[in-house]
Amino acid sequence: MKVLLYNELNPKTIPGFAKLKKYLQDDDFKSAEVKKVGDNLYRARLNQRDRLLFSIYQHQQQNYALILEFIKNHAYQDSRFLRQVSSIDEDKIPVMLKPDETGEKELVYLNPGHNAFNLLDKIISFDDRQQSIYDLQPPLIVIGSAGSGKTALTLEKMKQAVGDVLYVTQSAYLVKNSRDLYYAHHYDNPDQQIDFLSFQEFLESIRVPAGKPVTFQAFQQWFSRFRQGQLKDAHKLFEEFRGVITGPATDKSWLSREDYLNLGVKESIFLGEERDAVYDVFEKYLGFLQEQRLYDSNIVSHQYLQHVQPSYDFVVVDEVQDLTNIQLYLIIKSLRQAQDFILCGDSNQIVHPNFFSWSKVKSLFYRQEDLQTSDELIRILNTNYRNSPQVTDIANKILKIKNQRFGSIDKESHYLVESNGHTQGEVLFLQDTASIRQELDSKTKASTQFAVIVMTVDQKPAAQQHFSTPLVFTIQEAKGLEYENIILYNFLSQEETRYREISKGVSPADLERDIKYARAKDKTDKSLEVYKFYINALYVAITRAVKNLYWIESSPKQPLLDLLGLRDAQGSLLLANQNSTLDAWRQEAHKLELQGKQEQAERIRNEILKQKTPDWQVITAEALSDLKRKAFEGNDKNAKITLFEYALVYEDRDVINTLLKTEFKAAKQPDKGLQMLQQKHYSAYSFKKPDAVLKQVNQYGPDFRNIFNQTPLMVAAWMGNVEVIKALFELGADTEKVDGNGLTAFQVALSQTDRSDAYAKKKLADIYELLEPTSMSIQVDGRLVKLDKHSMEFFMLNLMIALFYRVMPNKMTYRLDGFATQDFIDAVQHIPHCVLPERRKQRAYLSSILSKNEIDKDDKHNRKLFYRVKHGAYIFNPRLALKVEDEWVNIYDLLIIDRLSPVYKPNLDWWNEYNEKGMVLCKELLKQLIAEQTGEKP
Repeated sequence: MKVLLYNELNPKTIPGFAKLKKYLQDDDFKSAEVKKVGDNLYRARLNQRDRLLFSIYQHQQQNYALILEFIKNHAYQDSRFLRQVSSIDEDKIPVMLKPDETGEKELVYLNPGHNAFNLLDKIISFDDRQQSIYDLQPPLIVIGSAGSGKTALTLEKMKQAVGDVLYVTQSAYLVKNSRDLYYAHHYDNPDQQIDFLSFQEFLESIRVPAGKPVTFQAFQQWFSRFRQGQLKDAHKLFEEFRGVITGPATDKSWLSREDYLNLGVKESIFLGEERDAVYDVFEKYLGFLQEQRLYDSNIVSHQYLQHVQPSYDFVVVDEVQDLTNIQLYLIIKSLRQAQDFILCGDSNQIVHPNFFSWSKVKSLFYRQEDLQTSDELIRILNTNYRNSPQVTDIANKILKIKNQRFGSIDKESHYLVESNGHTQGEVLFLQDTASIRQELDSKTKASTQFAVIVMTVDQKPAAQQHFSTPLVFTIQEAKGLEYENIILYNFLSQEETRYREISKGVSPADLERDIKYARAKDKTDKSLEVYKFYINALYVAITRAVKNLYWIESSPKQPLLDLLGLRDAQGSLLLANQNSTLDAWRQEAHKLELQGKQEQAERIRNEILKQKTPDWQVITAEALSDLKRKAFEGNDKNAKITLFEYALVYEDRDVINTLLKTEFKAAKQPDKGLQMLQQKHYSAYSFKKPDAVLKQVNQYGPDFRNIFNQTPLMVAAWMGNVEVIKALFELGADTEKVDGNGLTAFQVALSQTDRSDAYAKKKLADIYELLEPTSMSIQVDGRLVKLDKHSMEFFMLNLMIALFYRVMPNKMTYRLDGFATQDFIDAVQHIPHCVLPERRKQRAYLSSILSKNEIDKDDKHNRKLFYRVKHGAYIFNPRLALKVEDEWVNIYDLLIIDRLSPVYKPNLDWWNEYNEKGMVLCKELLKQLIAEQTGEKP
């Protein structure tokens, strides 16, 4: 077999590598002493102490051994790829004599000229063009179509950076996805400190703006109340405000009326005679932002130029075409050296008329003295690994029409795409008839593999009337999505006049010529900007189809369709039934929700999954107050029982103590009460199989709340049910929701780990990564700080929150105290090595993290998490806020000080009274300290 080496391994540092490589090349597994240690994971013997880990893949009937890792001194526990393998006893594993052909996996693409591979979430083999770009040094602009591998390439380039690194893009979903790709298989680079931020988070990392960012939905609702004259298109106006009036200039927050009226014909999507009215609305828009406590990110970006600090050594900007000049300029200003960046994107995917062009990006650098860069910035990736050849062929014809009709505002925007898709598909052109619509609808409405795309929001009702699938998108909504099959519905017919104008003067012979860089002949012709949106929209819609495109038009005789070779619309269609499982639909709803597609996610839940709202009352903060009144003032026995159960769930000592004082007998035996509680309310979570829980999830969704305000994931974490947690994870259960104590499911698991050694030893390793959120957004001194789950600060802050109600009562009886290093040592001692390495459990290391993050400590990476109340004793920084379900919440509003209470001991009234008085005093001292630190009245 052939042997390929992971690009981060150096064969010169691996003893005996050459000899072992020869054994593998000769399929001599016996001499290499190959043993299988995991799923497609094999180890080979280098010498008495050291091992080599590899996987076996196939490509074009050829076997390949992919060398993944050098393991020194049998230290399998430190392996990136063996985290979930509990232990490896080499003596009990037989030596393999030949490759295990049943376990071989197929590589979709492999460059035969390379002896190395890269790795994100999967094996990556760069083609020659990608490799040549990978070998370049920044600054760099990488242009590539969807599926060209530009994100994977730039993420791999990021691994070469040293120091403080920023990855930023407009989409929060893309941020999370890229972060997860980057750290796949537990990748770690000690030479880097990386922030993965959406542009919104980047702004907040400089200073959290007052209010909330304005959205198109908010703007549309406001504008609909007073739309006037010829200005009726809210979307067009919104984009003009953001792409023309506030976005391009870097020397002012917005253009003056005079500057706006004097713009050239190609610098606005409105005619000269319309611009006065547009600016009138813009001035009202500024008032609307102020009244509603909203902000425009372009305006804030300009204001923040005076606040941004050069704090990054390297920056990657993904999907740069979605950003404005001022936003990009602000990002680049955060660099210590202005040339240390990579930008990547594709101007053909712009579906907002924001006047983006690569020439404007280049001119931004040439115009700003502090951003001088090389002339050889740009590289183009034109191989597509996603779409089928048939879809790519149609997309290329659209690019040729665009080039022939409008010329090119910059040559970088015009290139053809070469398909390297490995799946054949088809493009079917269909007449818009009742029978065609009915055939498509009946066969595809139950499938997650089919989506319908229309041009505008006005077309959605008609499409939704004919197609029952919840997956109906406008072109703006569809950007960033991909489906195996796309139904393009009346995309041209609804805008027939515009598409006839687009195809004007272009002949089939023109499409046979090579694409070329040439500006439009008539420089006063506004058609490029007016129509670029429509041709780009068509390109983006088509390239959402990975395999097949079903193109339906009610007016099939159009010049553009002739140019594309789609002259004769079919009047019939034979299609097999396409059905997806309910689990697939649940996962689809979760994915769309993460991408901000709430409308489609809700339709899936209502129409496909038929989920409903539970009919019980959830004990929220308000309901809890009423329950206490009924129990203590009304002496209601049922209320006392429910309150006692609630207190057991949340370890609320204050409530249990009060119940004891009222002679509520069950409160004297909390362990027995807890056992009965679990039998009464949590029996579904006591079974190993998740079926009983999933039955409820099918009814109410994966994040419904029980009467105690817990989601199924929180309960499963509390009960330690591994199989239920795995099932809920697969369904996309939300890991960031909080319970009545302000704890996430992850923090609940950490709390249970501290409570039970068995939980820590037997369950935590299996559920830790499923429950652990990707990151934690905190606000300190008015700035967002994103704690990645790789950092020890992330772990210790979560652990401290998890233990707050258990540890702090013991620290507030005689005097105001706080968490000590020993409290963390006690909590982590039984946590498995694969979750927390031994070096992170050491006293000195834990103490250093606490000390480094004191609010007054001078350290570049100080997150200001802790306030030292005395030597070696810490509480949360009173000015610390956490982002909880998109809202900033102060840590002491999330965690409830009044729930802290000492253990009540029956028949020891003097002891109880003494402790209670001490606790009351300490609570007051803590509240006073918080007030002093936050500047609020105690």
